[in-house]
Amino acid sequence: MRLSFRLALAPSGKTLPPGDAAAPPTFELPQARLWTAAPVIELGDAGWIVGPVFRRAMPSGRITDLDPAECQAIVTTRGQTLLDRYWGGYVALLIGGDGTLSVIRDPSGMMPCYLQPGESLVTLASDMTALAARGQVTIDYRALARMFAGIDTIGRKTGIAGIEELLPGERLRITSTRNQVEQAWIPWDHVHPVKRQDFEEAAKILGATLKDNIGAWSTCFDQILVGVSGGLDSSIVAAALGPRTPHLRCLTMVEPGTDGDERRYVDALIQKLGVQLDAPIYDLDAVNVMRPVLPHFPLPYAAHFCQAIAVEHRRIAGEEPVSAYFSGNGGDNVFCSLNSAAPFADRLFANGPGLALVATARDLADLTGSGMIEVARQGWARIRRRRSGHRIRRDLSGLGPSAIAAAMAEEDRHPWLTAPPGTLPGKAAHVAMLARAQKSIELYPRADAPPQIAPLLSQPIVELCLSIPSWHWVRGGRDRAVARAAFAGILPDLLLERTTKGSPSGFIQRIYAAQGAAARSMLIGGRLVEAGLIDSRWLVQSSDGDWQDDGRHLRILTFAAAETWVRWWTDPEDNDH
Repeated sequence: MRLSFRLALAPSGKTLPPGDAAAPPTFELPQARLWTAAPVIELGDAGWIVGPVFRRAMPSGRITDLDPAECQAIVTTRGQTLLDRYWGGYVALLIGGDGTLSVIRDPSGMMPCYLQPGESLVTLASDMTALAARGQVTIDYRALARMFAGIDTIGRKTGIAGIEELLPGERLRITSTRNQVEQAWIPWDHVHPVKRQDFEEAAKILGATLKDNIGAWSTCFDQILVGVSGGLDSSIVAAALGPRTPHLRCLTMVEPGTDGDERRYVDALIQKLGVQLDAPIYDLDAVNVMRPVLPHFPLPYAAHFCQAIAVEHRRIAGEEPVSAYFSGNGGDNVFCSLNSAAPFADRLFANGPGLALVATARDLADLTGSGMIEVARQGWARIRRRRSGHRIRRDLSGLGPSAIAAAMAEEDRHPWLTAPPGTLPGKAAHVAMLARAQKSIELYPRADAPPQIAPLLSQPIVELCLSIPSWHWVRGGRDRAVARAAFAGILPDLLLERTTKGSPSGFIQRIYAAQGAAARSMLIGGRLVEAGLIDSRWLVQSSDGDWQDDGRHLRILTFAAAETWVRWWTDPEDNDH
């Protein structure tokens, strides 16, 4: 199953140009053509739903068709019925009786959707390369500057001028006179806690929902490779997949002698689940900083260690087929992994002072290592700045003046970063984390490879987690406490009680030690310096060893990944990979 699509639309009163006889569409209507290998639910002459769809029930069942009444309800509500009664990883085209076209991307974001508007034709696709041709694009350097500043500064714009992303939960309306993006699904509708739901009840419901949703995804694929890090999130995914996936295989990448060696924790998981594990050591020879990391990405924010993971994926796929890659991506975000005093502020607002507030202060003190008085002080500070909204912290290091100006500009802001009046500080932070989770890593173009599934981003899971009070998530001084409790007795205690977190930082340092000089040399004479995005003096100073261990090596490698991304798109003959 290839979960990819391309969709060409003509606004009402206009006609589609002649089709390409060499590439006939999979489905066609007077106003629309669809090319896809993904599952499609036809809505008669009113459009299509592209991608896996599940009925919102327990257990969730995948649906492959809808009766006429359901189709009519979805179309007449411009997709609201689809969002309320179903979930999945889809993009839906709905054609109203007045000829208005509506495109909805489901809230999980598991079906990518990029948009290229035109005067007489609007094109959408799951892959950037279906909308733009290498060597024939204009780079949006302002978008790259905002990306360098931080993930909270990324909105709909991609790094290719004229192409934007339709964000998860958004509806694009196309009429004969204009295109308009609306919020069809917003997280703020789900942040209010369920009355009288205590911690234990929340954990019970979350456990059932996780098993149901992840299990439902498993029915779409025969042979699944799941990336496990030894952490909580990926372990939950693997555990929920196990009972319903006959051909399940796990992969963990290892960097010996560092916190990138997760084998102790992964081995405990594998013994519990009884599935096959691959645990290769990161191969430095698989990484080349002169080669683009994930050139099909809308922005070059992927790190070089992804090249080493891709090599292992190819090796495993050569041994036995892989129909989908699963991961725990987004788990920290969905499970509200806050390391701040925001839950204290939330509980004070919700319940007032009392013993419950003292318990939350104690939980946060244990979690953060701060004293209870400091937790209370920081919580009060969060309350005082509540009306100022989400604070965006920008990293401007190494940027040139024009890039700094672009990074500081309040433009292309993700709509979820503006919380409604009265939103609790912890819930505003939770939603901001969800916006970041949407920028997850997809190693391969959808059209050419098995899909990458991040089931923790499934709509019912996200909506449930949003409704759980922030102080529940830090209960007992542990982050993601509700999710830990939900899988107690299913995951090994070693994993459930773990407080550390692994990372590929050791391998990244090894990459820089071997190829950092080549990266700096490429950048000094590169496109980003030429465009004024990077301060060349900063690069020259970076050759001085006195700055070691201040994180500058990560910045240089980030710049190098962006430089090769730009060259891939603008000079294809010199930058094949």
